[in-house]
Amino acid sequence: MANVFESSKSFGSMLLEKHWSMIDVYVFGAILSTIIILREAYRTNFPKVANIPEVPGSYPFVGHLPYLGGRQKQNDATIYSKWSRGLGKIFQMKLGDQRVVVVNTWETMKDFWITNNQSMMDRPFHKGFLQWIGVDISGSPMTPVIKKCRAAAVRALGKPLWPGYYKLIEPNSVQLVKTLYEKGKNGKVPMEMYPWLRQMMLDLTLNLTYGARAGDFDDELTNNLLNSLYAISAVRGSTATYRHFVPFLRIWPRKTDKVREAIKERRRCIDILYSQYLQKVADGEAPTCIVSSLGAEKLTLEELHGTCTSLLQAAPDTTSSGIYQCCAWLCSPEGQSYQKVVLDAILDTYNGDRNAAWNMAFREEKVPEVTSLYKESLRYFSTAPFNNRRTSQEIKIYGTTIPKGMGVTMNIQAVNHDQEHYGPDAMSFIPRRFIGDSSPLPHLSFGTGARICPAYMISNRILYAVLLRLILAFEMKQVKGTRLPSTDMIDFSDAYGLVAMPRSYDCSFVARDELWLNKVCS
Repeated sequence: MANVFESSKSFGSMLLEKHWSMIDVYVFGAILSTIIILREAYRTNFPKVANIPEVPGSYPFVGHLPYLGGRQKQNDATIYSKWSRGLGKIFQMKLGDQRVVVVNTWETMKDFWITNNQSMMDRPFHKGFLQWIGVDISGSPMTPVIKKCRAAAVRALGKPLWPGYYKLIEPNSVQLVKTLYEKGKNGKVPMEMYPWLRQMMLDLTLNLTYGARAGDFDDELTNNLLNSLYAISAVRGSTATYRHFVPFLRIWPRKTDKVREAIKERRRCIDILYSQYLQKVADGEAPTCIVSSLGAEKLTLEELHGTCTSLLQAAPDTTSSGIYQCCAWLCSPEGQSYQKVVLDAILDTYNGDRNAAWNMAFREEKVPEVTSLYKESLRYFSTAPFNNRRTSQEIKIYGTTIPKGMGVTMNIQAVNHDQEHYGPDAMSFIPRRFIGDSSPLPHLSFGTGARICPAYMISNRILYAVLLRLILAFEMKQVKGTRLPSTDMIDFSDAYGLVAMPRSYDCSFVARDELWLNKVCS
């Protein structure tokens, strides 16, 4: 576009030299401007891909954005599923000036994300967002820096280091159980547990990353950090903001930018936590945490913070939402009877010893009923409904060529409910679905391939342990006259971004044995 303007500038000078009237110049300028505007109105970064159908109804400049970003009061993944019913398992669309391919079945996901894994390592670059976010191992394009930081994060979260993290993880789950029991007055006061789950996951991730403990920071810092994480998650990977996709809209700078303010606030909070970590090291009290383990990775300070901040950004979302929606199903009429099934399975595994089951929750994963329950929750309730990638190499597939640098979106919501892969009951919540199924890829909620969530293994263990302890501790019940759980596979969330935050509900948490619960929580 810059070359076009340079050419028009030099041509305009030539016209003046030939003594054209100003009216002629204005008319010519208007014609040239119209040509440029029309060109920009329909231009995309890549031409249409052959042999892949395109969604009809594209608008000038914005493409198919008016249908997305929650503007139709539906998540993008739900819109993609509707389009795929008419266009097939794969189609292309226009997001502003960006052409994107969308895959909607397990088969197409496998062909792109697994068979062509090495060609699917990059992420889209959303101008107006990523240049402010800094190092982001989950959402940034795969640069050498991001590759180094991801590798460091995977090593820091590897199973050999888990024993050192147990003493950080366990107190957080105890505090959650204690809070639900005390504030809920043993089931007499229905509780909305999601804020406490997110708080638990934030505290846990702060422990894991910076070695921060309760008492190291006040409620104000916690709230500011949580609010900034919320604000960033709402925009990250979202089609809600036209400016990220339409170059013309970026000509006029914004006076205020809530996301930039949120990024600054997040960094301010992180700087405080890092200063506290350095003080502990100076006092000879270096905590066992990811910052300590990353010190040997030769990361710069910016890379160190970026790696830890990426984990902080993601942890309160998928893991908290997975536990929350699993409990939503358990306290539904269908799930209440299954609570007893899981409880009996836990006690059978540990020969009736509740203390052993409680104490070993984070150290081993021995109860198939609990494992299958959290896997099915992550599959059925797709809290990360879509996943954006960008090809890092050219891909020849389905009789056509996907060029290097083109966006490819996985419709996780559709893939997680693909009847050809999961069977005719794919649209139903089956808590025993994964018993005896050792597949390394039971669902796509953590992604897959080279850009899979680096914390997915420890997140699975946290899901398992927290659910096991909640089931040991409580009978979970719905209460008439309060907000009931939303257990529909799509309509469980009012959010339309990359993270589908569940709709709030109230639940009564009644201790199965008050004396025992008070003892293990003391």
